[in-house]
Amino acid sequence: MQSNRGFRLFFLILVSASICSFTISIIYADDLEENIFNDTGNLSAEWVVDFAASPFEGYPPLCVQFTVSGPDGEYVWDFGDRATSYAKNPVHCYKQKGSYWVKLKYYYGTIAGEVSKPDCVKVGDPEMFVDFFAEPSVGPAPLTTQFTVIGNPTNIIWHFGDGSEDTTELNPMHQFREPGNYSPTLTYCISGSCNKISKFNYIEVSPGNKVDFLAERQNGTAPVCTRFIVYGEADSFKWDFGDGTTSFEKSPVHCYPEPGIYSVSMTYTVDGAPYTITKNRFLKYVPAWAPDFTYNPTMGVAPLCVVYNVVNPSQSWEFDFGDNSFGTGAQATHCYGKNGSYFPSLTYCSNELCEVVEGKEPVIVHQPRILISQGTVPNEYKFSTDAPERLVYSWDFDDGARADGPSPTHRYETEGTFRVSLVVTGTCGCNAVTTKELKIKPKENLDFSATPLAGCAPHCVQFNELSPEIPLSRIWDFGDGETSTEKNPFHCFRFPGQYTISLTDVFPNVTEKEVKENYITAHAIPNPSFTMFPPHGDAPLTVKFTDTTIGYSEKRYWNFGDGTSGSEKTVEHRFDEPGDYNVTLTVWGAGDCYGTKSQVIHVLKKEDSPFDFSGLPRRGQAPLCTSYKVTGQIQQSELEFGDGQKTNERNPFHCYNTAGIYSPVLHACDSVTGCEDIKKPAYVVAVSPYYLNITLFRGWNLVSVPITLEPGYDSMDILSGVDTAGHSIFSWNSSTGSWIRPAITDQVSPLSAFFVYSSDMVQVPIRMSDEGPEYNLTRYLDAGWNLVSFADVMMVSADEAFRSVQELWSYVIGFDAEKQRYGVPITNGVLSRDTSLDPRQGYWIFMNATARMVGKQL
Repeated sequence: MQSNRGFRLFFLILVSASICSFTISIIYADDLEENIFNDTGNLSAEWVVDFAASPFEGYPPLCVQFTVSGPDGEYVWDFGDRATSYAKNPVHCYKQKGSYWVKLKYYYGTIAGEVSKPDCVKVGDPEMFVDFFAEPSVGPAPLTTQFTVIGNPTNIIWHFGDGSEDTTELNPMHQFREPGNYSPTLTYCISGSCNKISKFNYIEVSPGNKVDFLAERQNGTAPVCTRFIVYGEADSFKWDFGDGTTSFEKSPVHCYPEPGIYSVSMTYTVDGAPYTITKNRFLKYVPAWAPDFTYNPTMGVAPLCVVYNVVNPSQSWEFDFGDNSFGTGAQATHCYGKNGSYFPSLTYCSNELCEVVEGKEPVIVHQPRILISQGTVPNEYKFSTDAPERLVYSWDFDDGARADGPSPTHRYETEGTFRVSLVVTGTCGCNAVTTKELKIKPKENLDFSATPLAGCAPHCVQFNELSPEIPLSRIWDFGDGETSTEKNPFHCFRFPGQYTISLTDVFPNVTEKEVKENYITAHAIPNPSFTMFPPHGDAPLTVKFTDTTIGYSEKRYWNFGDGTSGSEKTVEHRFDEPGDYNVTLTVWGAGDCYGTKSQVIHVLKKEDSPFDFSGLPRRGQAPLCTSYKVTGQIQQSELEFGDGQKTNERNPFHCYNTAGIYSPVLHACDSVTGCEDIKKPAYVVAVSPYYLNITLFRGWNLVSVPITLEPGYDSMDILSGVDTAGHSIFSWNSSTGSWIRPAITDQVSPLSAFFVYSSDMVQVPIRMSDEGPEYNLTRYLDAGWNLVSFADVMMVSADEAFRSVQELWSYVIGFDAEKQRYGVPITNGVLSRDTSLDPRQGYWIFMNATARMVGKQL
């Protein structure tokens, strides 16, 4: 291996943890190639040199034993205080405080090194030296030891390690009563620095002659006599019973006449050494009759005076009134000035025995209220309070004025918000303060209101006087030549026009008048008129209707009496079936006032057509199968069944699978008369089986029939089997506004309804007529409430059920027989399209005007 002769110095630095902080080892060598590369193992094993110092810190004089770990060789010590040594394991004493850097140089042949430890030895300031010792530190229990402090510490705290209380004495004497090893600790401060010295198992106490005592009656009810029993042997005894008396007996009997908590101590001697056993709060004797207290009243308005009394008083007592105040008298009166719930208590003491007695209920105090009422003139008020009577009352009205007494009267001259305050002075030493805001508005002028302000003549109005005070007299002028002296009159304006209203009030010092120009408007009701041509003819008949009304707002509604309607000024309408149709025109003028007029169209039956068709059966329960027959010299024909299906057969057979109303149409042609359509509305009626029964719930039921019934089974007799529990069946006469009792022979129509009572839930079967009515069902409805139903074979919307009077009704109300209450009213135009009605039930309908209701041809 090549060597570098120019490189003569090699440093090997070893850093290791040691008791003197850390170690720095430096090795010097001349021929390192041979030493390192030829015998590296020996060098590493033999020349790792270190040393230790013990003790490494303390106070002067501090003698330290230095010990080398390493082979024998030559050593040179530098102790950091200018002293040296050539011994391998020297002892060196430091006489001055300081922190010393110790260095050790060693030599072995050509190998040399150094171990250096900064701050290896720390010598403290002798002025800061603190220690302690105890004498004796070893002995049998109980062991009394004298502790002595060395040095000048302050803020001393001794902790003896035996569970006893700490002490701050400088050199205390302490007795270790139980066998064991104890580690006392001294905590101290010196020159602004605090530290502690703890000596582990420093005190060794061996078992000895244990002495203790107990009392036969440690608890009881005074007066009590108890014997004290001593365990263990001692030379002499001295007792302190905690009540000022003593005894020198070994096991004395002592009587305590008064209740209390007593601390007992016994001092005994063994071989002339005194020992003391103290048992704090050792005995507890309660009084035979525990103190209690009463108080009254327990509820009231502040300032509330409550009287407290002590029952069975003890040596000392104190009331806690529950509001952070206290009292010590056997009878105390306390004043509560604020609202709240207060929980009083009594603390009583007897010979250090203190107990707390809680009150049986709280004292509830309400703040006094300020009561305000209107005076005799504007902005004058009468004040009063619900505070206790016969006290001192001081009022502040927040406008500079004050008053005394329980019920003053005050008038405010300016507007604003005032905080009225009241101070009530009690008779037992406190005040109650309460406030209330009062808003004073500016003086109001005479005024009045009316509702409604506009309507259709005759227009009736409710008037209301708004006066700042009660007048001596008044006079209303309605502008139509009539007057009134009532405060809130009700007046009707018979003729159209605008009316100026005035109100004159006479007060003690002034007369005020309020006038409102054109305040009330009574609108004229339009007088409809219309022409129709032709007024009669054969079916199908097309009639032209023209609105000739003058002086209205161009809003109209045609009801052609066959379930259809219109709104144009001139309209043509076709009547397909023979019959008399009551055509009604309703027009609206100013203020939404409306008038109606009706005329009758006579539609005659046309001479027999060369074409016709018939079918049987035409009415029945779905599914309904009908056999059709087409008659006439027809060259070409097509029959539509009304359910979306059709055929070219002359005599087809067709089944209607679902309930419904079907209007078949025959399209027929021949070479002579040409082609003609023959339509038969509502010709086939297929009814669900559910609609062939009327369900009656227990209680009242509002019912109807959905279709025309079979003759002989179409009267009120269909209800003869119902147990009505003695109740009559009722219907409503809208013309007279009264209830009626139908006779058993009265016919039942799909457009009528009646109330019937059932004692139980039953099903009433009905029989459908094989032949329906020749024309559409009709009925006249009066203005106001009517009891009605409608003809159909399924549930439909309110709009559909009452389409023939669509613009003239306002509300429809049904009756829920299952819940025995009316349903939510249905308003025309508000969900009336979405709310379904059942044709087997009856309904109340409110009509705005008289109208002819046209039902389906069922």
